[in-house]
Amino acid sequence: MKITIRALLFSLVCFLPCSGFSQGLEVQGHRGYRALHPENTLPAFAAAIEAGADTIELDILATADNQLVIHHDFFINKNLCVYLDGSAVTKEVLVRSLTLEQLKKLDAGVKSNPLFPSQASVPGTQIPALQELFDFINASSHPHAKKIRLNLEIKRDLRFPEWTLSPSEMAESITKQVKQNGFEGRVYYSSFDPEILAAIRHTDPSASTGLIFEGLSLEVVRLLHPEAEMEFLLQIASLLQVNVLSPSHELLHGKEEVLSWQNKGFRVIPWTVNDPKRWGELIEMGVNGIICDDPQALLQYFKEYSKP
Repeated sequence: MKITIRALLFSLVCFLPCSGFSQGLEVQGHRGYRALHPENTLPAFAAAIEAGADTIELDILATADNQLVIHHDFFINKNLCVYLDGSAVTKEVLVRSLTLEQLKKLDAGVKSNPLFPSQASVPGTQIPALQELFDFINASSHPHAKKIRLNLEIKRDLRFPEWTLSPSEMAESITKQVKQNGFEGRVYYSSFDPEILAAIRHTDPSASTGLIFEGLSLEVVRLLHPEAEMEFLLQIASLLQVNVLSPSHELLHGKEEVLSWQNKGFRVIPWTVNDPKRWGELIEMGVNGIICDDPQALLQYFKEYSKP
């Protein structure tokens, strides 16, 4: 891993900078509107649009026939999915091992997530292809659909690269689909994986990108730079020329930290925050946005918070 990351960093110094989103608090609906609807499904995305979220956050994987689909886990979660005929999913199957046609035999809406007791069951809801989301947004008559933005999180596990497309293949496929649907100015590509972000930048120098990280990410970086892991991570982000830093919200501790990141040219959008008390703390810190499972509640909170 050390050699790969160092080689990656060395190769990035020639990349051109790119522009980011406009300033202001950005409310992102995590996997759509997961608090009330099955995650990463068209009903959840529709609800996020209706709620007025600025951005929909969603996860991208690839099928066996190289179709881009919206699903968080590398393996089908048998606790959240059944087959459309009602039969149970008896084992966790790798998404990459299924064709899009096979994936469409699953029902991702009939089982409510026990972590979200208010989540509605929507029987017959399939795992969508990315193209279906573009088609849905473009066909929507809701006025907010015309300006909704997308945070396309590209999933990849460095330990198991065969679980999805290679970085270069993914970058070419996803940027091509975004451009074909006229969404170049309405998306940014995010990932935990620096190689994915480097491939996106190489494929489309004008793209907006975001680096996602958590405590485990810092532990990995600590192997390369044990005395200043956060500073080294920021150097990685700078060389990748990302626009957005998306830390797990627990990693943010105060205004000075957020401001220092912003002064380096990054927008700061932490994940995933559902506690109103923490919303207030993060807003006080001056973050640029918040990713949450209940975008309508966050929008209402911010409205009340902003009253004189």
